[in-house]
Amino acid sequence: MRRLLTVLTIDQYKFVTETIGSKERPTDSSQIQQQQSDTSSSIVDDSQSKEISQETKTTNKDDDTKLSAARYHKTDSDWDELLTQITQIMDLSQKCCDKCSQQREENNKLRLLNIQKQEENVQLLFDLSLAKAENEKEQQIRSQIEKQLSDANIITDQLTNLTQKTEKNDSDLQDMKSHYENLFAEQVNNIKKLVKERELLHLYIQRLEIENSSLVKITNDDDTVKLLNYSSQSPSTYEEAWGLIVKLREQIIQQLKIKEKLKNDIQQLQYNHKADLREREQIEHLLNRDLNAAKDEIIVLRSLQTEYERVMSLKNNLEKQLEERVNELKATKTVANSFTNQLKEKLEQITKAKDQVDEENVTLRVQIQKLKIDLENNEVVQHDFVKLSQTLQVQLEEIRNSENELRWQPEEDHPECQRCHSQFSVTWRKHHCRHCGKVLCKDCTNKTVYTGPHNRPSRVCDVCYTLLVKDSQPYFHSSVPNV
Repeated sequence: MRRLLTVLTIDQYKFVTETIGSKERPTDSSQIQQQQSDTSSSIVDDSQSKEISQETKTTNKDDDTKLSAARYHKTDSDWDELLTQITQIMDLSQKCCDKCSQQREENNKLRLLNIQKQEENVQLLFDLSLAKAENEKEQQIRSQIEKQLSDANIITDQLTNLTQKTEKNDSDLQDMKSHYENLFAEQVNNIKKLVKERELLHLYIQRLEIENSSLVKITNDDDTVKLLNYSSQSPSTYEEAWGLIVKLREQIIQQLKIKEKLKNDIQQLQYNHKADLREREQIEHLLNRDLNAAKDEIIVLRSLQTEYERVMSLKNNLEKQLEERVNELKATKTVANSFTNQLKEKLEQITKAKDQVDEENVTLRVQIQKLKIDLENNEVVQHDFVKLSQTLQVQLEEIRNSENELRWQPEEDHPECQRCHSQFSVTWRKHHCRHCGKVLCKDCTNKTVYTGPHNRPSRVCDVCYTLLVKDSQPYFHSSVPNV
């Protein structure tokens, strides 16, 4: 029973104390006066019995025995009050049981609320995981869109470079075409010029041959005529004949020289003609080669032009596709940004709700822990109240049964205190309670009541002090009696 006061909390201890004290104390002045009159009458009776014992000059032990006997016969109402206190304690224990049941119900409600909050927390966590998954999916879509946009930018750059190269090739093609056209026209003019010169040279050679043949013919005719003349006019002398021979010889030599010169001129003209022919052939060969190269280049340029036209059409198609893709990407990006903002707002709401649920869960856990502690304390208090009630009933039964026993117990039969069971010795002496007659120690009889006309102090135990003094606290207020 000593464990009761150590287990009780301060609030519960005050509550029990105030409840028992308030129920023990009189509520109005008439009851207080009545109790004071009863106490004074009992004290007067005790003083009268004590004066009688003093007049007969009996021993101090007989006076105490009579005093205790007289007091014992006047405490029947006290037993009823003690029963009333026990009943009140039982009622208080029942109230505590009811309160425990209420706390159990509240605990069950809080447990159900906690389970509901945990389910809501699980649902919020599930929504949060879904939002995170959607956010990750959106991030992947955004990364794919950014990659496609970068690829589109790369294709645009490539198209720009290809367009520049195509324009440059086109300009080079135009320049080359104009250059080869000019060169072809120049070569054609040179060929025409050479053909004319060849024709003129051929005509000149023919004219020279005609002139040579005519000159040779004329010369032969003249020589023949001269020879005929000379032959007809034969010289008369040797000197004239020799002079004529010399003269003819010189004419022949001169004719041979002229003939050789004409021959050389003809050979030179033929050589020049052949050189012109060779040069013409070379020029024609070069012109044919250049013409073939120009034709090949024209074919290549035409293929390049075809490729350029194809590239330009491809570029236009790609630009259209790129523009459509960019518009789609912009629309997708707008939708993605709005969806991301919605997800962020939803994530913030879920996070706030989760934090709120966590705070509520912490608060509920604290309340449940407090309720568990209160429930355990109430159960312990209820158990201790039951034990206290049983102890009080046992003590009440002992007190009731003590009417048939000797109230003033001899000291020799008790080597230890009947309440705290401490061993007596020379220094730790025995004392009697002046009301119940039990052999107790000094600490167990530390209460004092004043009786008789002279207010003589008498040592009593805690239980008797509680029974005799109406406005005193119960004897188990500061310490629990031993069972």
